[in-house]
Amino acid sequence: MRDWKRIVDRQIAEVIGDGDVSHLPGAGERLPLKDEGATLGEWRLAFKIMNDHHVMPEWIEAAKRLDQLEASLRSQVQEGARRHSRELRRAKLCGAPERKARVESKWNRFQEDCRKRIEGYNREALVHNLSLPAGIPHKPVLRADTLIQRALQEARRQR
Repeated sequence: MRDWKRIVDRQIAEVIGDGDVSHLPGAGERLPLKDEGATLGEWRLAFKIMNDHHVMPEWIEAAKRLDQLEASLRSQVQEGARRHSRELRRAKLCGAPERKARVESKWNRFQEDCRKRIEGYNREALVHNLSLPAGIPHKPVLRADTLIQRALQEARRQR
């Protein structure tokens, strides 16, 4: 924290020089810091300054990308399970065994595709986790079979 304070103090001194800044908006007021429960106290001010100036460390940008990718994967798995459940129900109602076999084959291909995409996410999360500064929470590894089974159970309950 002392390093940040020295850097910020030096930059402020350069900007202010000997001039009077008391006329500027917000002069003398504390910076409004959002309550970021997951952010360590000594990092909050640094992150606020970087955020205000649209500067972010790569690991923060990577974390945002991973969050979006995880949400997308979860959504795709849930939608695929709902679609499979509907198609399987229709196949059973029409009583055509070949249609049920096609639905199951399509579901198996979907699951394999999901496993590959989740494996890609997990590789990115591992690289990300290895690049994090100490004290920053790691991204979880996703378990493809667990996600797929839970989504399928949820889809069956919604019938």
